[in-house]
Amino acid sequence: MSGTHRLAVGWAVRFRGEPPSPDTLRRHVRARLADLPTLTHRVEDRPGSRPCFVSVPELDPREHVHELLMTGPRKQWHSCLQDVLARPLPAGHRPPWDLWLIHGCGDGVGAPEYVLVFRIHHALEDGAGHHYVLRTLFTPRIAPQRSRRVADTPARTSADTSAPAESGGRVSSRALLGIAGDVARSLRGSGNWAVLRRPPTGKLATAVGTAATRRLLALSRALDTDISMVFLTALTGAMRAVAVAEEERPAPLALLWPLTVRTGGERGAVGNYLTMVRLRLPCAEPLPLRRLAALSRQLEAGRVERRMRTSRALMRRAPLPMSLGTLRLLMRPRHASLTGTYFPAALPQPALDEGRLDGALGLGAPLPGQLCHLTLLRYRSECTLSVVHDTAFARGADLPELWLTALAELEAAV
Repeated sequence: MSGTHRLAVGWAVRFRGEPPSPDTLRRHVRARLADLPTLTHRVEDRPGSRPCFVSVPELDPREHVHELLMTGPRKQWHSCLQDVLARPLPAGHRPPWDLWLIHGCGDGVGAPEYVLVFRIHHALEDGAGHHYVLRTLFTPRIAPQRSRRVADTPARTSADTSAPAESGGRVSSRALLGIAGDVARSLRGSGNWAVLRRPPTGKLATAVGTAATRRLLALSRALDTDISMVFLTALTGAMRAVAVAEEERPAPLALLWPLTVRTGGERGAVGNYLTMVRLRLPCAEPLPLRRLAALSRQLEAGRVERRMRTSRALMRRAPLPMSLGTLRLLMRPRHASLTGTYFPAALPQPALDEGRLDGALGLGAPLPGQLCHLTLLRYRSECTLSVVHDTAFARGADLPELWLTALAELEAAV
């Protein structure tokens, strides 16, 4: 599946049951807009100043909520995403998001089903924001989390993650050294891996694989770790296999790992509340358990907590040009060739009319200059790996299968 490159991110979900009409879905979305500030703002570029978030008070759901009928049954529900991913987001005076109601994605046997695909520009929302939208739209009403930002305030983009002024925390000297080290490495570049240094084509493709949640939980318990570490260890094995297939010598590979710095009161706030950690995937290591040990040292719990707390404090206290410049360096493609993230979705009894949600995946986007973004989304009985890659990195289509193979190798090593 391919489409034009853009920072459109979001999710896709499958419902079992009769689909609503487009007008019914639009009324449902309109009824929840008061609790969803990311859907009522757009980013406005202003000459000589930073972009700003601007409120759009009179939003017409007909410009954002659309219907698409697929022809012919599909073996996998996520194979119907292509026609949506190739379309541009709303632009101009409209907030840059859309929601697609897709019919005809099932195999034609059994209960009816439909798919909803939500996309939004990354400047308005990060992964935790996606989860908030999903939860707000399809679960019983929760306490509203209004944006702390108001119209005509500086926009927070994926390269601009300065935290709100009321956010703070203690600064850790060890975390400061880690940030300084990441900045220094961004100046040197991400090393070998010619397959990931090809010029982007601007065309994106998507590949998807699934593993049972109970399988990943059992493996993480056996290894005394968590699902995110199992994900990264298997990803290391998958990328090692890519190097071998490309006749490259497997080498350590830099990956950006986002960490949220949102507080509970910022769950639905407009913008990105992220800091980035640069990980080195030990792809030169042939033994799965040694890969896990190397990754565990990099993401030790205390180290991650210090990094998040220090990043939040620096975002508040450092001069704006300094904080933005540092974060832009951390997110350069020279700094890391891939971005990966793991997200567990907690959705109590999600439903839309009579339909019940029974499948979900995340839709990321490579940062400008990168060729690949990977998301592992855990929802109930399934963990779904979605790979969004530029077509210049054709091996991206193989990553879900390679990841599952590496997962089996890790299981065999326990």
